[in-house]
Amino acid sequence: MLHHRAFGRDLDTLVVAVVDNRRPLLSLMRAMLAAIGTGRIETYESPTEAIDAMARTVPDLVIAAASMQPLAGPALVRVMRHSSSGPLCLVPAMIMSTRAKPALVEEALKAGAHQVLVLPTTASTLFRRLDWLINDDRPYELKGEHYVVAGMEERLSLSFQRPVYVPAEPDFPFSAVTPDEESAPTLDIAKKARVAPN
Repeated sequence: MLHHRAFGRDLDTLVVAVVDNRRPLLSLMRAMLAAIGTGRIETYESPTEAIDAMARTVPDLVIAAASMQPLAGPALVRVMRHSSSGPLCLVPAMIMSTRAKPALVEEALKAGAHQVLVLPTTASTLFRRLDWLINDDRPYELKGEHYVVAGMEERLSLSFQRPVYVPAEPDFPFSAVTPDEESAPTLDIAKKARVAPN
């Protein structure tokens, strides 16, 4: 089984690469990672330079911003996960964003990321996320030419189902008594708003 590179490791032995176009956020992430006892921290302002550098010196974990130029976080992870990327394809990745909308979460996880970290965050939250990650024993599986976390597509298909509208039955059983004028609008809204549970 192909486990990710950080699996079972101690936090103080990890080499973490942080990739973000914004220098202040790189400094903040470096400070938080140092505060929780991470082994070594590498920072990159350019995602393309990061890919080149990480191919030469492979980190144990990548934390990448969702919005970057010329390569967004999920796209960077997808490059890492290509089967031709050598040891880099098994490095776990976390995408960080101030707007972790469902579409971004889905895109990041489908690209091969393990988590999406919502910003702003705290050192204690970051510690819990990294502790979870180094104990995450889900293996990788090869889909076409890219590695993904096993079972991720099935999990996403369950997580992002939309509610289904179910029309009200003709005899909506609130009461056998005809509603008065004040309660009629409420009853009508309740009939129209019925949806099937997720």
